[in-house]
This record gives sequence, structure tokens and C-alpha cells, in this order.
Amino acid sequence: MLHNTLNHAATMNRTLARHQALSPFHSRFTANSVAATSLLLGLAALVVSPVKECRAASPGLIEFTMGSNALLGIPIMDFPSELIVLARDGQLHTLTGKAKENIRTLDAAYQPATTMEMKVSLQKEYGREFEVVTTQHFLVVQPRGRGQRWPQLFERSHRAFIAYMSRRGVKIRRGRFPMVAVVMPDSAAMYLELERMNVDAKRVAGIYARESNRVITHDGGHLRFIADTVRHEAAHQSAYNYNVHSRIVITPRWVTEGIGQMFEPESMVGGQSGLHTRERANQGSLNQIRVRYDGGQSPEFADAVRDLVGANEMFNNPQTTGDAYAVAWAMMFYLAEREPDQFAAVLSGTSSRGTYQPYDRLARLNDFERWVGTDIDQFAKKVSWFLKSL
Repeated sequence: MLHNTLNHAATMNRTLARHQALSPFHSRFTANSVAATSLLLGLAALVVSPVKECRAASPGLIEFTMGSNALLGIPIMDFPSELIVLARDGQLHTLTGKAKENIRTLDAAYQPATTMEMKVSLQKEYGREFEVVTTQHFLVVQPRGRGQRWPQLFERSHRAFIAYMSRRGVKIRRGRFPMVAVVMPDSAAMYLELERMNVDAKRVAGIYARESNRVITHDGGHLRFIADTVRHEAAHQSAYNYNVHSRIVITPRWVTEGIGQMFEPESMVGGQSGLHTRERANQGSLNQIRVRYDGGQSPEFADAVRDLVGANEMFNNPQTTGDAYAVAWAMMFYLAEREPDQFAAVLSGTSSRGTYQPYDRLARLNDFERWVGTDIDQFAKKVSWFLKSL
């Protein structure tokens, strides 16, 4: 719902954007954060919202202060009371009050931090008990002596994501920052780290935090459960770093979480075991649909599809959260496996919307039917037939 004043509208847009800043799987959180221009992760040029209080910031390099640290970055969005800055390491910072006023413009071009600069910074941030392992695409912070298990898991997950998307015609543009993954020694340490990041999360095995552009997880507990979560969160990170999703628009959760659910199964990154469609299926989501919607044959299944396309409420209601993730998976998995052109159209369409533009129910429904080329009832029937084949 839009407020009557432009100032309230700008606030609402910021709130909507931040509502998806986190995307932890087993916590069922999510949020959008503002993000950036083509400088940010290879994204398309910034599109300015019609809300007048929200405007693109001047693109010059600035020096700003966060806590006791002096940082360099580029302003990307300027609100009356906030300035959103993209730092050289890819993190987003919100400057308010004196922090917004006490910035210094520099006569220099913005350059992302190098891998070595980020590695040194991360080592300083996490201290001697941790090591920073470099892979082709990641900087993995982990307790010393953990070897290559975590770096290989992140690297395999990312490579599988890119290969899968590319085979289905999804346009990939590589980001300009190494992706950062932080592995804490156990769940207690992870929660302390999330608290340090001002993230309120409970009963999670890991999250992807969009503002920091980091995956945070831990090295304790049930390994298979954690690995499923890591693949889910790594898919979010890959999607936002390689322009499958855009960090400058509000993306429907059925799209983002459907993608995350798709990449949970080990078979999605395991080569030969994932050659057949049914082997790539998320069995947890499939079982949820079998129990809740008679495998997709129940009339309530089409209602769930319509609700997800039109709004995010099913994700926000604890009584329907599990259904939301399962149906979102079914929708995206069907499109990816049976209608890849429409799959690519959904991803391209959602990622190219205007910055901070509200996305009401009617617009979401109309866009969906235009992208998939059919109405929701017929689409739901096709998905249910597909699920039956699995």
C-alpha cells in the first residue's frame, strides 16, 4: 500500500527493498536491499524510480566513515535522510545523519578491491583463528585446518549454477567482486556473527545477506542438512552476482526462493547422478506438495500458484511458509526443465524492472502471464502434470 506523501512513498520503497536483504533457507527469511549501477556486479545501468525522493547519486568516488573505519566507495542512491554507498569490496552501506554529511569527494575513479586486498581485509576482520582460502570465484573464510571441503563445495555449487542457467538461455554477466563465504566453527559462533552483522535470525543453518554480499554458515551439526542449505544460499549469491537477479529491483520471492530450492539437491552439482530430470528434483519440496496438494492435483494447488505470483504473503505466514517454498520450487523447476525460454523470460523480466518501483498484485499477475504465455490456471495444470511425471 502506497502512502499519500512522496516522502512516505520513498520510505516504503526502501522498506520493500530491504524486506528481502536476507535469504536464509531454513529460517525462511528474506530481504531486498538497494544495489547498484553497472559498476555493481556487472549489472545493467541504474534505472531511477519515479519516486522523486529516490534519485541516483553522483557517481564520483567518496571517502566515508563506518564506525572507526574510513572507507572508499561510490554513492548509488540518494534519499533525503540516507545515502546508499557501494564500497570497493562490494558491500552496501547506508549513511545517515553525520555520516552522510561527513563525506569527502575524491578526484579518482571507482575501482573494485582486488582479490588480494579483500583477502588481507578479511584476515584482519576475522583474526588468526581463521584462514582465508582463495578459489577462482570465492574467498572462503573458515576455521584453520578445515582443508578444501568448504571451498570446493562453494566452487562446485557456483559452477553448476552457471552451467545450468547458461544451458537454458539465461543471460549471465560476471560480477566484479570475488564472492565471500564465511564458515563459522559452530552454530553458536554463527549466531554471534549474525548478531554482529545486525541480522536477527533463529534456527538457521546459513544465510545469504545481500547488503554484505556474503554467505554465512557454520561447520557443526548435521553435514548433509548444512550442505543442502549452503547450496541454496550459494545459488542466491551466484544469482545476484551474475545478474540472474538484480539487486536494484524488488523481485518476487517465488522467483528467488524457487531458484534457491532448485539447487539444494546434491544431484544438481554432482554430474552423472543428475542426468535425469527426476534425479534433479528437490525431494523435500516434492513430498510437501504430495502431502499438501495431492501431488499438485488438488484445486488448492492453482490457488497457491496464484497467491505466490500475486504477493509474498504465503512466505510470511508461518502456517504456509513450507507450502510457499515447495510450490515456488515446482513452478521454477517446471519452467527450467520444460519451458526454458519462458524460464529465461521470467528471470530477464524480473531483473530488468525499474529501481525501487513498487510491484503490486495486478502488475505481478499481468507480467507473469505475459512471460509464460498462458493464464495461471493453465500454467498450474501443466506444472501438476509435470510433477506427476516425477
